[in-house]
Amino acid sequence: MKLIFLGSSFSIVWYMRYHKIVRRSYDKDQDTFRHYILMLPCLILALLINEKFTFKEVMWTFSLYLEAVAILPQLVLLQRTRNIDNLTGQYVFLLG
Repeated sequence: MKLIFLGSSFSIVWYMRYHKIVRRSYDKDQDTFRHYILMLPCLILALLINEKFTFKEVMWTFSLYLEAVAILPQLVLLQRTRNIDNLTGQYVFLLG
């Protein structure tokens, strides 16, 4: 299951960066969400609330906290553009 998750994640990133049609649909003016607003609290929580204080455990905990809020930038962008096609709506639903 982890291999499927990693493979689908890498394919999504590849499509966003290199696919002609998908790459062209990115609007930098609308994407103004400051991601560090999410990353900093997640890192602080990971440093404070973890099972044991090792690098691997803190990074794993950080990834869990970050995964819980990772959909927020996408939701803000969709709210700003008001342009939700079928594929994007399904992607956000499944990601949630």
